[in-house]
Amino acid sequence: MNTTCEDLKKQRDVLLSKLSDLSERIQMLSFSLQQNFIDLYLNFNPIKKLEQLNYMNRKSMIYIEYEKLKQDIDFLDENLDNKAKTEEYQNACKNLGHSIDCLKNLCILVEGKPLLDKANHDMERYNYCEAILSIKSLLSKLLVLKFEGNMDKALKNLIEQSQNHISIYTAHLSVEWEGIFSWTERKGVHHLTYALSVQQSDSNLMQKILNSLYATKRLNAELALFSDFFLNKLLHNIIRHNCEIILTENHVNALVFNIKIDLNDQKQPNVQTIFNNLTAVFEFLQSTLGSQMQADLTFIEVFAKTIRHSFFTKIIDDCIRNNLPSCDSSYEHYKNIVVELELFNKFLVDIKFIEASTSPLNQFINDTKCVLYNKKCDKLLHDVRKLLNESISYGTISVGTAAEVDSDSKLDITQKDFVYDLKSPLFLPKSVISQNVKKIMCMIIEHLEESVKLPEQYSNQLVVYIKDIAVMYQSLVPKKFSVNLEYCPLDIALFFNNCFYLAHSLLGPPWKNTLPEPLADALNITLLECIQDLRLIGLEKISLFLQNHRNIIVEKVETNDLPWTLDSYDTFNYAINYSITLMRQLQSYWNSVLPSNMYELSLCTLVQALCQTMLNRIFVDMQPIDEELVYMLVIRFDDTIKDVRTLFEEPKFEGKVEAWKKFCKMPQLLRGQLLEIAELWTTDKQLSETYSCEEIRHIIKIRFPDDKYRLKILKEIQ
Repeated sequence: MNTTCEDLKKQRDVLLSKLSDLSERIQMLSFSLQQNFIDLYLNFNPIKKLEQLNYMNRKSMIYIEYEKLKQDIDFLDENLDNKAKTEEYQNACKNLGHSIDCLKNLCILVEGKPLLDKANHDMERYNYCEAILSIKSLLSKLLVLKFEGNMDKALKNLIEQSQNHISIYTAHLSVEWEGIFSWTERKGVHHLTYALSVQQSDSNLMQKILNSLYATKRLNAELALFSDFFLNKLLHNIIRHNCEIILTENHVNALVFNIKIDLNDQKQPNVQTIFNNLTAVFEFLQSTLGSQMQADLTFIEVFAKTIRHSFFTKIIDDCIRNNLPSCDSSYEHYKNIVVELELFNKFLVDIKFIEASTSPLNQFINDTKCVLYNKKCDKLLHDVRKLLNESISYGTISVGTAAEVDSDSKLDITQKDFVYDLKSPLFLPKSVISQNVKKIMCMIIEHLEESVKLPEQYSNQLVVYIKDIAVMYQSLVPKKFSVNLEYCPLDIALFFNNCFYLAHSLLGPPWKNTLPEPLADALNITLLECIQDLRLIGLEKISLFLQNHRNIIVEKVETNDLPWTLDSYDTFNYAINYSITLMRQLQSYWNSVLPSNMYELSLCTLVQALCQTMLNRIFVDMQPIDEELVYMLVIRFDDTIKDVRTLFEEPKFEGKVEAWKKFCKMPQLLRGQLLEIAELWTTDKQLSETYSCEEIRHIIKIRFPDDKYRLKILKEIQ
């Protein structure tokens, strides 16, 4: 055991000597390389070349010896006792590791110049790929290196030179590519001609350029302009116009693909013509450029990456949808288009433009009927959007039952917690709605009636679209006509009626009486929440409108000075006249528009605010009121009662105004004598139900002088 330990220590001492020797040699070479690199890339005047430094041999020998020493170090690390690993030995190992790392970094730097020279040589031989990739590899190594002082400055110069080389090579490659592939647009008075030109004189050069663009990841960038031209010019016009295709060869041995478009021909091309023309374009690109590219992706696959999404979007939206026949056409007529779709889709899959499983055309091929029906659904949504852009009051129409129907199944718009009976018919009170809402419901009913003849899948989709329409109305219309709904009485009334009409209509006659049970159930389940939301948004908007007007009435009536004077009475009188005028304006807009119940409820809300505020004004101050002013207040209350009654056709509104009975008693109290008021308090049951004894005592105090007779009456009123 002792012998083994001694042997290991002897090996350690021998190794320590070798480590020091190798570290010294590395430092000497590193110093020479640093000086060489600074002379070359900072002073730009190299004193010695690498060959003169015997660089390759010295580097090779150092690396070989380092690997041998590394094995010895690993052996000793594993077998030598920690106590035997002296500080000198450990420092020597660390210094060697640091020195070799520094040398490796310096080797990258000094070998940069030969690598740049080789890249230039490769470019001269049209080896663009090798040249660009080698400098990119060098740059990736240089950008992570860290040095200080002059070495850092020289490193930056090398990085800048490498980047300049890549820019020059890339630009040169782009110029070569433009010489191989180009496209033009010639505009004439009656014709438009697109030409795609591919140079055929040097297939070897074309192959090198294509492969270099692909390997250096420049092909997508070079195809960007052509992709834009292809989508927005070539594809756009091939879809919209009939074309004549001519293949020619020009004087510089370039194959030219000409697409001539007759602008005078107003006839739209059919799907077959469009697909044939596009097939010809892709076949030209594949046969000329695609045949020369040797990579893991084909030229068409790379090109497809830049245009695939926009290409299919344009094909589906501008070509297929516009050429689909209406639902009135026979299924066979539509199937002919699907055959063309299948052929074109197979062609795109064959040339690797798209994978068969991910092609967006599959949805049009696999379920032809539903594509046809989806088009009709899309048109329904499009037509509804157009109708919703019309002003709310652009055109109106009367709906609902003329007479009030005494039935539990009546849609009571004043009842928020109404529970629908999905089996019994619902009666709509007479009201006025916007014509566009009536048209929307007619369109929905037409589609529902037609859906009975169609597959269940279409019926289910139609239900979702109908829900979208309901959601669209309650979200888009309030946003688009927000100002109208805040300030225009007619528009807010029509919007309220529209919401309740849609809610009523979407409940159906009910649907189970006219539609198959599965479809009726789907409508009821899907639309029930929307129906409630429509009613709520209608109530919310008219409630906000009424709240605003109520606040105006309260604010104006309350805004006058105390105590009562002729001036304060004038302010009071003006506020009441303003309020009555405001309600008469609403009457002119709402009386024949809103359902009778809603009209009464709305006006009663404002009448309640006016009555209660006028009453509060009487009780707010204990100061005596001059008899002349009392007389004027009596007349004001009497006139207000008459004015309010003119707002309603029948007196049944009185039960909906909480303060009305109390309000109507006020003129009698203001007009009555002291004994008369006392007698009324004891004999008039309605008076004692509407007024408290404190309120009666208040009126007596502000009307009559403070004497023993008033005191006596006040004691009697308890």
